[in-house]
Amino acid sequence: MKIERAIDFLLGLSESPVLLSLVNRFAVNKNRIQRERLIAAVTKYLLVDYGRDGMFGDLSVFEAKSLQLMHDNILLRRLKGRAEGTAGERQNNLKLSINNIEQRLETLKKLEGPDSLRFLSSLYLEDIAPDFNPAFLILFRAVSSRLFNNFVNSIRAVENTPGTIDEVRRLLGNEPVFFIANHISNADHLPILFALNRARLISPVVIAGSNLYRGISTKILPKINVCQLKRDDMIEKKIKWLGNPVYIETFKQHNQYMWLHNEPYLFYPEGGRSRSGKILKPKVGIIKNVFDFVKKTRRSVHFVPLSLSYACVPEDLAIEESRKGVNISYGDLIQQLVKLNREYGRFKDTSTYVNVDLPVKVTADKLPDLEEFSCDLMSRVRDGIRTTPTYEIAPMILNLCAAGEQKTSFSIEELKNAGPNCDLKKMTIGLDIFSAKKFIQPGPEPGSYEIINPDLLKQYANRTECDF
Repeated sequence: MKIERAIDFLLGLSESPVLLSLVNRFAVNKNRIQRERLIAAVTKYLLVDYGRDGMFGDLSVFEAKSLQLMHDNILLRRLKGRAEGTAGERQNNLKLSINNIEQRLETLKKLEGPDSLRFLSSLYLEDIAPDFNPAFLILFRAVSSRLFNNFVNSIRAVENTPGTIDEVRRLLGNEPVFFIANHISNADHLPILFALNRARLISPVVIAGSNLYRGISTKILPKINVCQLKRDDMIEKKIKWLGNPVYIETFKQHNQYMWLHNEPYLFYPEGGRSRSGKILKPKVGIIKNVFDFVKKTRRSVHFVPLSLSYACVPEDLAIEESRKGVNISYGDLIQQLVKLNREYGRFKDTSTYVNVDLPVKVTADKLPDLEEFSCDLMSRVRDGIRTTPTYEIAPMILNLCAAGEQKTSFSIEELKNAGPNCDLKKMTIGLDIFSAKKFIQPGPEPGSYEIINPDLLKQYANRTECDF
């Protein structure tokens, strides 16, 4: 609760006109996109498109309106059910939400055609569009560096080739730039944003799933330039939000407005966290939208591969549980940071690497094959992954034990012989981490270990591999 109060204080402080003016004048990150202007411009474009029989016809708008009415009626019933038997502040909050939904239903029922489209697109943009505050970003970084020092101090920004970061810095704000990263944890955007900011690079817009918007995260994420994409069900396991024609086109046009104004983006082509540890085959939806943007505007864009690696994967245990069908999308950003910081404080070396690769330029005259290009990008991400002590020794342990018949133990000497090029310090750190996490345990003989959880070792061993 103390941390939440501190965040609320920072949110209030960051709205100071004097502080915002200083940040917008001197800081790397500035208010580049005016949210109100963005919402007005995107809504206007959608209405013009509707008027000229473009993407939206009457049928698409009618379908989106019907879906929204169904969604709101279901939500209203749930809220009324929750309100029964509650009291105090919780009851007042639920009553306020119920009243807002009832008013929205009454308004939407009366609207037709372009008025429905205007209402729906504005409603969706309120969720989608970030409300970036560069002053809050600076304050949040400063407080996080103290409160979550173990995690923040573990982050390393590195580059494949000398001069890479300077080249990316030159492009940012002048041409559309897209950071492409592997997806390991719900917290991935935090080490990436910290690393980019330390390198004095502009913070990109981050495309994040709505499952991250929980608790105080709903206040923090929009302020640090996170754009919400609802990938979950709109109508109870029947229709997803991405099946709503107005929602998906509003999201697409929101992004294209940002790209026209050279706003950099960060997204994860895998779509979700890898459950096996391997880099998943990319989903090409957003990259296809970028290609459409290139064809339409005849502008060049740049893709920057980012390779993320952790000595301690934040959700390793939870990710393994998810393979058994357990829901692991819970907890807000602050809870994740508290857990991460505690975990990282247990070990001597928990480096988190963000490797920046040279930009890949795409032009309208030489537009590559979408599938091939997307897979090549993720292969470059794989190639840029820096090995951590855990990434390095996990495959060594598994290979060593696979060599023997149902062998479930090993010695440090066997490990040294199996990996003569492995740094002894790294080996010791990796063994200490795996022992503390109870993936292995000391054996009966001095210098020996027994494997307790081979599935978790596989997860770490797979982190430098692609699943395509």
